[in-house]
Amino acid sequence: MPSIDLAVVNADILDIEADVLAVKYAQGFHASDGLVADKLAGKGISKRSLEAPVNLPRFTPSQGALKATDVLFLGTVPLSHLGYHDVRIFASRTLEVLKERGSSIRTLALTVHGANCGLDEGEAVLALAGGLIDGIARGQVPASLQKISIIEKREARAKRLHLTLMTKLPGLPGVSLAGDTFRIERPSSQTAVLVEKPPSLPTHGVAGVEQKPHAFVAMPFAPEFEDVFHYGIQNPVHAAGLLCERVDAAVFEGLIIQRILSRIETAKVVVAELTGANPNVYLEVGYAWASKVPTILLVRDVNELRFDVKGHRCLVYRNIRELETMLTAELRAQKIC
Repeated sequence: MPSIDLAVVNADILDIEADVLAVKYAQGFHASDGLVADKLAGKGISKRSLEAPVNLPRFTPSQGALKATDVLFLGTVPLSHLGYHDVRIFASRTLEVLKERGSSIRTLALTVHGANCGLDEGEAVLALAGGLIDGIARGQVPASLQKISIIEKREARAKRLHLTLMTKLPGLPGVSLAGDTFRIERPSSQTAVLVEKPPSLPTHGVAGVEQKPHAFVAMPFAPEFEDVFHYGIQNPVHAAGLLCERVDAAVFEGLIIQRILSRIETAKVVVAELTGANPNVYLEVGYAWASKVPTILLVRDVNELRFDVKGHRCLVYRNIRELETMLTAELRAQKIC
């Protein structure tokens, strides 16, 4: 049976060769879509022409600004409201728009959206894959499409995204594995169905399915904290059955403040890394306390603690493995799961 290949590719979206590169337009230009828009602007393509209302497309030839032949900007809700369901809709709607376009499209490239603005990256990539599987299951996909690439520039994140898909996709109906590539079977015209809650990935971004509880992580977005987050904090949080969310406030500034506050308010627990005495982290801790959300404080050196928190219990760790062990025990002790 004909199939479509899906793979995570460690590359720069500006340099990836594809018939179409699809990015979001979250009612403003941010991160990867902002970089793409800037490159296109260098070829005289007005950014205003790329602005797309929610669920509507804006196509443009790249004119050599990128290695992709054409670029699709697909409108989504504003970044401050972007959720897992929106990521899933983005993926399925992308395929639908490409089918409506009717041209010969063999290769599609896109990225995982939302990981830096507060979404759990694993849940986000599963929502993206779920949306792609939705579209293929419904037959809402170009007949010519052969390959879909999920592009991630950072090698470590690309490996994590691939590993996440490896834990969920193989063995699902219509999905097989060929090396590092997932093959998704196309349905026949007789079996293509309208799927609202497909059996493949029912909990990842599907409307009407209650979102998993989450932990909010307050910490600096700096390279030296990446392993602390992904291995010392995220692993224990996931093991407790929670999504692990953090927001890069330094990148999104005031646009994202309401999202930070709302995700703190609704969190099962806030985990705060106080190493470096980042003022934003202290503000987020204060808001969590005011919202009466259980809060776990972390620091490498107790001497770094400011007077605001010196009277509060804090997990003092020496290395990432020790942090993982201590945080796992603390989450269990507080029965946060």
